[in-house]
Amino acid sequence: MANFVFGEKGFVGSRLVAEGFAKPANARLLSEKDAQDAFKSLGISKGDSAINCIGKTGSPNVDWCEFHKHETFLANTLVPYWLAKACESSGARLVHLSTGCIFQGSNNGIPFTEEDFPNYYRSFYSRSKAMAEDMLSEFPKTLILRLRMPVDSKPGPKNLITKLARYEKIISEENSITVVDDFINALKFLAGKNAEGVFNVVNPQPTTHRQIAELYSEIVDPSKKFSYFSLEELEKITAAKRSNCVLSCKKLENAGFKMRNTAEALRQCMIEYGKSAKFSCQP
Repeated sequence: MANFVFGEKGFVGSRLVAEGFAKPANARLLSEKDAQDAFKSLGISKGDSAINCIGKTGSPNVDWCEFHKHETFLANTLVPYWLAKACESSGARLVHLSTGCIFQGSNNGIPFTEEDFPNYYRSFYSRSKAMAEDMLSEFPKTLILRLRMPVDSKPGPKNLITKLARYEKIISEENSITVVDDFINALKFLAGKNAEGVFNVVNPQPTTHRQIAELYSEIVDPSKKFSYFSLEELEKITAAKRSNCVLSCKKLENAGFKMRNTAEALRQCMIEYGKSAKFSCQP
């Protein structure tokens, strides 16, 4: 049995390869035939896992997806479907990385669970990811992992810490986050158990951008100062509306994996981030 990563150069995929958990697929997928051919070339068969880390989140931010809908739809919606079909043909299992950004709001103070239907369609990115989940629900042997606002100990363009450090003015809504080290461990755990279905993979307690920013100023760059504005003000200057929500990780805990306390994991992550950045003011 072997694990293969599609999107091996991405934020999570590169980590899975670097840690020796999976082999890089090195496949360019522009059609369902490309996916079938890749499986045959790699020898992916029954008992193997195809981990889909391919996706477009936009650069420098999700506004990009509003102006590149073709590329976004292909990567976020069609590719997972093609991989699911290839898995169905070969008997392999699909592990698909999804997002919590398909939800919005306080949900009356109750964190969104895996049983809740997506309720956020105000950005093309969110719609493309929700469509993928809907299609993948028809395929058995599929594991869908939702991460949210990933925070990593290593500086990088997809890291929420790096993203926030680029701005002088930010919003501060309550949100779930995913510490990437914990996500990797959860993925390995669930894949090892041949788990199926949807799992919210977030750290237990929600946090705010303000709390993360204050931790950044405390640990990484004391000279960095942030100011804050409302979500309504932000939406006047962005092309894509932003999702803000809190997800439940009870299903993950009941499966036997407990994510670290958010505040503790975030602080440790920020300490390591500071070391990697060598306390530079440049994010």
